[in-house]
Amino acid sequence: MLAWQPMPSRRSRRILFVAHAFEPDSSAGVELYTARLARGLQQRGWEPTVLVPRLRPGRAQYARIEERVGGLPVVGVVQNYPYQDLPEAAADPVIDRVVDAVLGDLKPDLIAIQTLAGLSVGILARAAARGIPVVLHLHDGWWACASGGQRRHPDGELCLPVDKARCGACFDRFRHREGPLERAGRWAAGRLPGVVPPDAVHRAFAALPDSARGALKRLNEKGARRTADGAPEATAPGVDPRIEARDAAIAAALPHVAATFSPTAFLAESLQGDGLVFPGVAVVPTGVPTDPRPPVAPTSDGPLRALFVGTWVPHKGPQVFAEALRRTTAPVQGRALGPDPFPQFRAEVEAIASGRLQASGALPPEAVAAAMDEADVLVVPSVWAENAPLVILEARGRGRPVFASDLGGLPELIEEGVDGRLFPAGDAPALATLLDDVAGVRALQSSVRPPRSLEDFCADVGARYEAVLR
Repeated sequence: MLAWQPMPSRRSRRILFVAHAFEPDSSAGVELYTARLARGLQQRGWEPTVLVPRLRPGRAQYARIEERVGGLPVVGVVQNYPYQDLPEAAADPVIDRVVDAVLGDLKPDLIAIQTLAGLSVGILARAAARGIPVVLHLHDGWWACASGGQRRHPDGELCLPVDKARCGACFDRFRHREGPLERAGRWAAGRLPGVVPPDAVHRAFAALPDSARGALKRLNEKGARRTADGAPEATAPGVDPRIEARDAAIAAALPHVAATFSPTAFLAESLQGDGLVFPGVAVVPTGVPTDPRPPVAPTSDGPLRALFVGTWVPHKGPQVFAEALRRTTAPVQGRALGPDPFPQFRAEVEAIASGRLQASGALPPEAVAAAMDEADVLVVPSVWAENAPLVILEARGRGRPVFASDLGGLPELIEEGVDGRLFPAGDAPALATLLDDVAGVRALQSSVRPPRSLEDFCADVGARYEAVLR
């Protein structure tokens, strides 16, 4: 008679998250989404690792960096050339080989691709060759738009659907935004001797006084504007062959995807309208952490406190917010929080507001709830077709209404007259009118719906991953 033997327990699922950036270098929307999902699944028994390109002057291009960030193992691939030309900007065979070696070492059960900017679509074929299923999370228009995924021309005109005949000229303007600091970084990456510590250039910059860093940033911004404005315009008719090659590489890669998840119907449908075919598309609304502290009750009197949280870049629309503040006739106090990679642009925006905008720097993700508690309304004045900004969900989580552009996926996050109000994108007078209605803002504060919880979101996504693996 055989002795009883316990059944071996199933080992934890190994999952590789792939994104274009990650902590501590950056903590914008995709980075937060990736980190929260990875840590949420880690708490449920998964073994996540994050793969990300890293800008590291002083380290050899394509070198592999292994570290732990906030309890997560992270594999970095040195990418010191953020403004590559095509085809390398989309399909880089060297990155494919580096990532293939990572797959051989980690042996993940599943790959969850968030974004591939700075990496390569060839990663999907490498995964398929190893029999590793791939799921895709949609975050922006990168799959259809080579110019940063914004589907927005340099002159501000939206490109929905994408006009392929204009992509070559648009991409050249985008690629030539490199400023003197980036060029110096590329030079250093190729010429610094191996004895120079990694990140030497970055650490030297960070050690400078604030005034010196600001001056260098302004110099870089001016240089970037000059190179972008001087970039050549395409004159040949038809679609640029570089864009055709990029589209062909993406079309060949997408059949390797087992399932596609999008936070909004808009993003999935608009990308399909651009001619892309995503397998197994499902709309999976995002969840955000639930703060155990009850929201602070908004003020019932005094000036209306309007808040902008986001990066100081034109497509996020802080200039629209500033113009609306200048036009308001009601007592409104404006506040803007976020990183300012372009100090000159921030100065221009502050000037537009005529002293009615209090500007501060970036704040850590854990401080967002407190910032919401100190506001009466969040303003999201984006002038590009955003997908699902986390800041909107975080505002709803603190019971704060949102005034947002009626563009992209934003209307799916805000029920008009319940969670906030929508206004035409770029229309500062319309936003000013909403801000003038102080009583209307106060009334909305009692009807805002709570967002989906992060716990529910992670459980849902984990179940969908398991379904792919079955």
